[in-house]
Amino acid sequence: MDNGLTLLLILGLLWFWWDSRGVAEIAIKAARRKCEQTELTFLNDTVGRKKLRLQRNRQGRLQLQRTYFFEFASDMAERYKGEIVMLGQQVTQIKMEVHRVK
Repeated sequence: MDNGLTLLLILGLLWFWWDSRGVAEIAIKAARRKCEQTELTFLNDTVGRKKLRLQRNRQGRLQLQRTYFFEFASDMAERYKGEIVMLGQQVTQIKMEVHRVK
């Protein structure tokens, strides 16, 4: 029984890692798209995890809500921070610091 519990724990951790990578890829694409739409430069081509919690979706089901941060530039002189909130695999919010316009 102890081996079965260990196996379930390992499988759960592997699923969490795999799911997190997929959600991070969606967040990267969303940040890149937002920067392109606003004529900004998406820096480092990645996002970093900021926060993780459980949140209910519109149907009332619990899902993981992940908040990621990213960096962007408007004139390549200063770096600014942005934030993407994901509920499951859906982007729910993108926020960007006030920044200088080209």
